[in-house]
Amino acid sequence: MLHELTLSGLTSKLASKEVSSRDAMQACLDRIAAVDGQVNAFMSIDRDDALSQADAADAALAKGNTHIAQPLLGVPISLKDLFCAKGQPANCSSKILGDFHSPYDGTAVRKLRDAGAVLFGRVNMDEFAMGSSTENSAFGRSNNPWDLERVPGGSSGGCAASVAAQECFGSIGTDTGGSIRQPAALCGCVGLKPTYGRVSRYGVVAFASSLDQVGPLTKDVRDSATLLGAMSGHDPNDSTSVPTDVPDYVAELGGDLKGIKLGLPREFLIDGIDPEVRAAFDAAVKQCEALGAEILWCGQNRMDHLV
Repeated sequence: MLHELTLSGLTSKLASKEVSSRDAMQACLDRIAAVDGQVNAFMSIDRDDALSQADAADAALAKGNTHIAQPLLGVPISLKDLFCAKGQPANCSSKILGDFHSPYDGTAVRKLRDAGAVLFGRVNMDEFAMGSSTENSAFGRSNNPWDLERVPGGSSGGCAASVAAQECFGSIGTDTGGSIRQPAALCGCVGLKPTYGRVSRYGVVAFASSLDQVGPLTKDVRDSATLLGAMSGHDPNDSTSVPTDVPDYVAELGGDLKGIKLGLPREFLIDGIDPEVRAAFDAAVKQCEALGAEILWCGQNRMDHLV
């Protein structure tokens, strides 16, 4: 089924003309119609605009545009409901903002559009990002696609749920104190909080500006690298944006970890960790060592006092 493809799997089929962006967008809309009544990941979708964006991507592909120049060309991506995207609502899962629609694109959104992404659908979150379960939304809680009785995490719970339910090919969220990483863990997808300053926060409704960061939620690591590369880069509109070159994250995926030091605080391995989680963690540490990383076990005083 088309909606089951990874982002990179979809771009491969788009490039070979096996499928169209409209096909992919329609597959997402059909999937949402089939499952989102139970998952409640999406708050709003402008169906006509989504299909129009997909048609424009198909026209660009027909003219010879490639995924080398535009790595996300024709790929449907969902947005957490705190990103400013021109003409789309930005309610932060709150009724306070009413029918507010953004008059401009934030930087991350603009970069995604420049990369060819089809940005459709606003996904649920804890109201103004203040929560960790997506139960604190004025528009009802989102549910974990793997078990509808459980939460998807938060505050980017709608992002993780939309990816895990295969309603989109990737989603863009924000992370302040775990709001991408925790829902990704609970929903079984890849979530990344980039280094502070790597992705511009301009056009993102803030929760805690000194900690907030924009990041991707995807089906696999390669897709995460693709989205991060598309969004990253210095932005004069964000004073905390870092003026450094953006690596080719996808090209670096096949490399080793020689020369990399990984610090692992012992206090994180608390009593009560699920045995399967601990086994996965231990396997990941061994894999990093096998790839050449130096593992440094460290300690943090007063860890029990930290929020």
